[in-house]
Amino acid sequence: VVAVLSVSSNPEVDETTRWKQCMNTNQSIYDFQIETLQGEYTDLSQYRGKVILLVNVATFCAYTQQYTDFNPMLERYQAQGLVLVAFPCNQFYLQEPAENHELMNGLTYVRPGNGWVPHQELHIYGKIDVNGDNHHPLYEFIKESCPQTVDKIGKTEELMYNPVRTSDITWNFEKFLIDRNGQPRFRFHPTAWSHGEVVTPFIEQLLAERAN
Repeated sequence: VVAVLSVSSNPEVDETTRWKQCMNTNQSIYDFQIETLQGEYTDLSQYRGKVILLVNVATFCAYTQQYTDFNPMLERYQAQGLVLVAFPCNQFYLQEPAENHELMNGLTYVRPGNGWVPHQELHIYGKIDVNGDNHHPLYEFIKESCPQTVDKIGKTEELMYNPVRTSDITWNFEKFLIDRNGQPRFRFHPTAWSHGEVVTPFIEQLLAERAN
């Protein structure tokens, strides 16, 4: 059973170990429809053959500065087929209160701010629920496919959803690596980052693989 306690970093925990390999599945993320910031619907098959770093994001989070690592990472690996797909979510201490049409202004002028603009391969979609009764089917699938990375999730008063499940996304900026066949391969806790250094070896592993 996953305890519901605190998401704050523990100096005694090696954050680089907070990842898990996903289980084999016959389904792919290409089967799911998603909403754009403009309210149109599309599906993830447009990224077929790409390696996808999939992340739930929020503007007013301590981890929001990870956005500033995304652009250099994509600049380094875009030619090899890396894309980043982001889903804003307001379920963690209400840290993404904006409406879809307001989200980009928040990122550009507030956090990260200073005129920040996403890389052309950083695709930010409409807000969704990643946990609870109304979790998006995409997240239901990837959570079922990839084991939990920690045994403690967060403080119940900071989790804006019900019910709490052992497979839940722990906080903003949790990440999943998807291979060129649309299969979830690795799951990373939000703190398993270190400016991207924790995730980079796994990205390079999947970039070296060919699509079936």
